[in-house]
Amino acid sequence: MPNPLFMSVIDAVRFVSGFSAKFASVDEYNWSYIKRPGKDENKDVVVFLHGFSSMKESLVRVARGIDKRYKIVIPDLPGHGRTTPLDALANYSIPSQAQRLHEFIEKEVPADKNIHLVGCSMGGMLAGVYAGLFPTRVKALTMICPAGITMPTKSDLLVMLEESGRNLLLAHTPEDIHEMNYALSFKPLKIPNTIASIVAAERKKQLPVLEKIVNDALQNPIALEEQLPNIRAKTLVMWGKHDRVLHVSSAEVLREKLHPETQVQILLFDDCGHVVQHEKHVECTAAINKFLADQISVDTDTHVQGATDQKSSGKLKQLAISARMIIPNYLRLSASRASKGTPYAAQ
Repeated sequence: MPNPLFMSVIDAVRFVSGFSAKFASVDEYNWSYIKRPGKDENKDVVVFLHGFSSMKESLVRVARGIDKRYKIVIPDLPGHGRTTPLDALANYSIPSQAQRLHEFIEKEVPADKNIHLVGCSMGGMLAGVYAGLFPTRVKALTMICPAGITMPTKSDLLVMLEESGRNLLLAHTPEDIHEMNYALSFKPLKIPNTIASIVAAERKKQLPVLEKIVNDALQNPIALEEQLPNIRAKTLVMWGKHDRVLHVSSAEVLREKLHPETQVQILLFDDCGHVVQHEKHVECTAAINKFLADQISVDTDTHVQGATDQKSSGKLKQLAISARMIIPNYLRLSASRASKGTPYAAQ
């Protein structure tokens, strides 16, 4: 069973942000997800996808600020969180995960509703692959530091992996938790040793499934890159300029490989690492809202400056910080293949 403190914090984060917990049985999976109803039934549905080894509650900090007219759905992806079974024998390749996601969306989102997909890291890769495979279902796409793209400039963690063979993606010791925390953020929070121990213990329990997810996903480390020409939805990309996990140089590959008719804007954040949705959560939420309202001009790059911890109420801010430390979303490194490889990150 998960640590009680672990589960209490993530449930508190969800509750105070206005989301309710739901379950949906789709084929062999019992999906756990949270949702917030929209105040305008005519508006689209925004679906958020978390990163590897993370869970749905890690996205509440950004999702709670999305225009209240939109319905929001955030699932635990198969192999993660409270979605069951957590099967170490399942096929977790990105196409397989995209098909499962499609079946979930078809059941939980009415066919007459357009979808805006928002994904971070592995979730960003999955969102992009889904948009390429099911272009008529996705009206708009937001990818935050997505995996699955060639890195013209290798990231620090990819260099570490190639030179030393260390793969912190599957870390399950307190020492590695601390190391990954400092690799993820431009200005990392200090994690107490007790919290690092909780995260490490949770990850050790999950290790067989996480190993299978990594191995299956890395069968094709450029899965997103291959689908970019098939994406037709207008696209917003956000990336930290100091991302040590997935180098920001991948953003230009993304732009070049998208279909010429696909509208895209890339936002590059100063003083920001891999976890844009945490370090720049205010700016991230604002950008998504502008994108939903068609107020962001496409086909241009923007360099974004600004503070990160604005407008957070006291209790919610403390819960968000606690969740960021406790939820196992620190281990965002991955293995890769040769020069095409890309660290397979989580958030």
